[in-house]
Amino acid sequence: MSHEKWLVTGLSLTVITILSLAAALTWKMAWSTLAIMTLVFVLSYPLIWLAWRCYHFWCQTIMQLTTYTQVLRENETNLSFKKQHPDNLLLELQKEIHLIATKRLDSNKEQKTLNHILSNILDSWPIPVCLFDQQLKLLYRNEAMNQQIAQPMLVNNSAQSLGFSLENEQFLHEKFNNKWQSQTISYQLNNNQYEKQWLFTSINISPLLNQQQSHNQQNLIRVLSHELRNSLTPMYSMTDTLLCSEQLDEAQTRKVLSRIQQRSQRLLTFISEYSQLTQLPAPKTRWFSFSELLDEAKAMIDTTTCKVTMLGSDQCFGDRAQLTQVIINILKNAEQCQKNINVNINLYYQNDLQIVEINDTGPGFANLANVLTPFYTTKNSGSGIGLALCVEIIHNHNGQFSVNNNTAGGAKILMNWPLK
Repeated sequence: MSHEKWLVTGLSLTVITILSLAAALTWKMAWSTLAIMTLVFVLSYPLIWLAWRCYHFWCQTIMQLTTYTQVLRENETNLSFKKQHPDNLLLELQKEIHLIATKRLDSNKEQKTLNHILSNILDSWPIPVCLFDQQLKLLYRNEAMNQQIAQPMLVNNSAQSLGFSLENEQFLHEKFNNKWQSQTISYQLNNNQYEKQWLFTSINISPLLNQQQSHNQQNLIRVLSHELRNSLTPMYSMTDTLLCSEQLDEAQTRKVLSRIQQRSQRLLTFISEYSQLTQLPAPKTRWFSFSELLDEAKAMIDTTTCKVTMLGSDQCFGDRAQLTQVIINILKNAEQCQKNINVNINLYYQNDLQIVEINDTGPGFANLANVLTPFYTTKNSGSGIGLALCVEIIHNHNGQFSVNNNTAGGAKILMNWPLK
């Protein structure tokens, strides 16, 4: 039995009970039958009216509350409470429901505004976007997605009919090939595990790939030209000195040609490997004489204006060709900063680390924050390659490369890498 029927039954029994008690009381008082029936008839009218008012009070208010909550559930706002009497027992409940309804209405307005803004933004967005529901039915697609798919994309169409396939939680489509970077995001709607939605976006990265390829080619050319210039300039100077002599000294000529041959061979090897891989090859580590490496590097600079001294151990572990390039770049950098500069190199070991410490008497680094940034330079004729390449070579040895300025003046370079 419903609550409404229980209320009607209760009120009816109350009226009947009161009338029965009144009839029984008057019967005991020896009233006549006519008098008793008259009393029952007179009493029945106000009792029925009171019962009807009670029924109307409770049912009307509860029905209004029920109707109002049902309307709210349907997200409608065209119904409101009529003003209630202050003594109404359900007044506080009505106020709470009204407060909840007001908050929900404000929240719905904000959500609709947000959805409208997002829809307008996505519609004008050049990136293709579409949304699927739990059953992989289309919920939304913007204009960019329409143009890319090149077929009608109607709401509620299945993902399969639009050419999409779901593999490993990711949507795939033949229109979005390797030139596109696609992403699929799944999320639960309103924290409901049974209402899952899928957001698919894709970005055309072909312009970025072309730009990156062009950038890599330019960087490669700059690296190679930098290393060629650092090696060919001293070679040119040495050969020019020999050619300007009236008589060639055989021992000096052989020494110059030997340096040129040695450096040319290492440079050709370096360029060949670097141009093929566009990165440094894995180091071929072994023990070698650091003083011999230093002699080769010193031949690439003017030792009358850039004096180099060495301290510490002579045995060095690493890739000789790559480390030779490091020392040449550092000495060339010091020579270009200032004439009549002294460079002190100290080689030692500490806790299974090979450490090379280099100090000079020059002006120091002008911008420590960017000195190791590739292609950054403060020199008019610099390329910003030398020290950046040194960092790459030392990192290639699983080591560390740091720069600093000494408090007494001059630059300090510290390199270390493991002996294994």
